[in-house]
Amino acid sequence: MSTKPRKPFAKIRRYTLATVGVVAAVGGVAGNLGSIVDLWEKFSGGGKAALEGELAPVTDVSGTWYAEVNYDWGAKHQEEFVLRLEGNELRGTASFLGLRRGVLEGRMSGDRLSFVTRTLETLGNGPSREVEHRYVGRVSGSEIRFSLQSTGGYSEHVPVEFVARRGP
Repeated sequence: MSTKPRKPFAKIRRYTLATVGVVAAVGGVAGNLGSIVDLWEKFSGGGKAALEGELAPVTDVSGTWYAEVNYDWGAKHQEEFVLRLEGNELRGTASFLGLRRGVLEGRMSGDRLSFVTRTLETLGNGPSREVEHRYVGRVSGSEIRFSLQSTGGYSEHVPVEFVARRGP
């Protein structure tokens, strides 16, 4: 007598996916939102909708912020963040190794913010490679707790954590 291994959540997953598919097909929601994934993210509170602030009012971070950043290779720099909030979009500059860089893909939702800056990294006489610096932060009063992840270039880096404080 052989028995199949039980998968207790398999039916629930099948029914959930079927229900989402029916709702999307009947209501035409998938066409309006782009995909069932967008529908799921919108109703589950995750993904792009939450980051863009559809679910929470934003904290105004406009102004100048300063931080002492200890990078993973041992360098220490005073960094400056000049931010301007326009709706849920974040604009401005963020210094990296003391040099100002333009804020790209800046978003704000509630007390959370994210943005990207880019630099070029050169090794010897080789060609330069682009490095993307992804900042994610959480505002609390006159502080922003940041995590910075740099990818690309010639080197691998671990995330760097630091606190920026609002300037006068």
